[in-house]
Amino acid sequence: MLAKERRLYILSRLSSQPMISISELCKEMGVSKSTVQRDLKLLENQGKVDRERGGVVKVGLEETISDLTEGPVLEKVSIHQKEKKQIAEVAAREIKDGDLIFLDSGTTPMQMIPFLRNKKIKIVTNSYFVLNRLNQLDVEVYMLGGRYSQKHEICYGPTTIEQIQEYRFDKSFIGANGADTDYGEVYTSEVEIGSIKKAVISRSKRAYLLIDDSKFNLTAFSTFGSFDDFEKILTNKMPEGGKKYKNIATVG
Repeated sequence: MLAKERRLYILSRLSSQPMISISELCKEMGVSKSTVQRDLKLLENQGKVDRERGGVVKVGLEETISDLTEGPVLEKVSIHQKEKKQIAEVAAREIKDGDLIFLDSGTTPMQMIPFLRNKKIKIVTNSYFVLNRLNQLDVEVYMLGGRYSQKHEICYGPTTIEQIQEYRFDKSFIGANGADTDYGEVYTSEVEIGSIKKAVISRSKRAYLLIDDSKFNLTAFSTFGSFDDFEKILTNKMPEGGKKYKNIATVG
């Protein structure tokens, strides 16, 4: 694939999916990471894309994220990975021995797993993506059932929500596709996924929202909660301007 063809391909991908990881572009185009990074740097200089750590975003992204535009979970893992790890490490400090916790399907809660070693806890999740990484821990794990989403690698639907009602979580750790400081709202891409998050929050003594600062610029299809629903909102950096909230804590 010629350089011009690669850049046109990148722009075409961003027209249907506003965020994509560098690793996925490498795989799809069959080129090296350095080649993709050069292409992205040129496109950014031309004002056509915004580069992010580990990925690229459509310039001037204002669309509401939905199931039509959100990428698979594997594509999002490497984007803002450093920030996600910082947030996850601090979030893990909130967990005490004996806690029953819920780990959400978001790629930021997933980053907590290495920091949970040696903790005597029980973990509930609806995410196979999370489940497959919990084998590194010596903990008791409960996997929720329901309808399976291959794209998100989760179970969801009425069966999942019914099972959530059987638990009373000490703490839950929730991810989001977007957050708005003016309205104090948090968003996810699909109503069904939002329903899972709502159910978990309602069954949690303390809920924590884990989002990197890029999420403050995005909205998504389903509003699943407000900032007031959370004990703490952990992020690496607050956006400039916007309303301030006492429960937002910056890390790093």
